[in-house]
Amino acid sequence: MYEKISEEVVSFERFLMRVLKHGLYVLGILALSIIVGAAGFIAFEDYSFDDAILNSAHVLAGLGLLEVPDTYAGRIFAVLLGMYASLFFLAAFSVIFAPVVHRILHKMHLDDAG
Repeated sequence: MYEKISEEVVSFERFLMRVLKHGLYVLGILALSIIVGAAGFIAFEDYSFDDAILNSAHVLAGLGLLEVPDTYAGRIFAVLLGMYASLFFLAAFSVIFAPVVHRILHKMHLDDAG
């Protein structure tokens, strides 16, 4: 996916497209995560669709629950969604900044070779 160490650094426009593509991957996974979270709140807590989306997005944003779930299953789901949100944040950060870190390291290696 990325250029090899022996190749030149890609143009800035191509680099920006690569960062945009990675950002779109993260947005897609975020949308899927919100939908799965909303489905869980609908199934376990019998929330309306808009309340379920709001609660799911709130948890995934790292802000916590808007209201404490009533059922035991809803509370377990909320805990698991919160733990997933922490992992999602780390993964999203890594995916978005991977091209930036690769470009920096690639330029450093080219400077060493030259």
